[in-house]
Amino acid sequence: MKKIILSLAIVAVSAMIAMPASAALEFPTVADIEPGTLIKSAASSTVYYFGNDELRYGFPNEATFFTWYDDFNSVQTIAVSEMDMIAFSGMVTYRPQLGNEGATTRLLKLSTGSEVYVPVGSNMLAAVKNVDNANAMFGEDWTGLVDMLPNEFIPHYTVLSGVLADDVIFIDLNDYTISDSIDLFSATGVMMYEDPLRFAAIDEDDDLEDDGDNCTESYCGYNVLTVSQGGTIKFVNYTSETLTVRESDDNLFTTGKIEPEEIIVLTIDLEPGEYNFRADEDWDMMGVLIVE
Repeated sequence: MKKIILSLAIVAVSAMIAMPASAALEFPTVADIEPGTLIKSAASSTVYYFGNDELRYGFPNEATFFTWYDDFNSVQTIAVSEMDMIAFSGMVTYRPQLGNEGATTRLLKLSTGSEVYVPVGSNMLAAVKNVDNANAMFGEDWTGLVDMLPNEFIPHYTVLSGVLADDVIFIDLNDYTISDSIDLFSATGVMMYEDPLRFAAIDEDDDLEDDGDNCTESYCGYNVLTVSQGGTIKFVNYTSETLTVRESDDNLFTTGKIEPEEIIVLTIDLEPGEYNFRADEDWDMMGVLIVE
């Protein structure tokens, strides 16, 4: 019996897709949105970040937003029905301090203590050792960089033990994204198509045998896919049938019913290992999931 680490987190969201005119295989994104896009619905002013995992992350306030962006000009407004296709998965936290050549983000203070913290990525906060340490890293006017972190936002962060070393050097990460900060992995696409019914996933290592009608140059009917722990899987139904996919040994995950032309995104946190999955409607439709 496979064991689940802490808990099995499954977030399923469905989205309609346009069937391709040809037999070419495609992996559309949920609501046809490019990962990294800022989005809001036509009915709300709340802005979200569409992550590499094809889930959405909210900005708790403008102070957090403006550590990442200069303005709202790049925010795309989408239909409420499209927003509903994208599962909410958490909150964006402050952008990390990126270098010693002048502060490029804000510092944070909690209402429960006197310590001042530096956002260091992965939703973590590290304490500044003392005033001299702060002066050396951020200049004598560093107190003007400090924001108070509202109590309701504290659970979104992990406060590290200890303090920053006197000689700490922050790496300049000009291309650092919110997906990097939240440690998001790109969604792994799994095609579902027919004649016969089968799964197909990108074979990046080209190590699957070509077995005739079930395979093309980049896709194979009996699919083996690899997902980092906590990553997402995107099932795209290009068949004419309603299909239900589940882990076949211990029922550790299931997509629920996937209608034709739908996308279902699952977030799965399983113990690293190998898991078999099948479609309820045809047990010859099988695949293998490797969690790393």
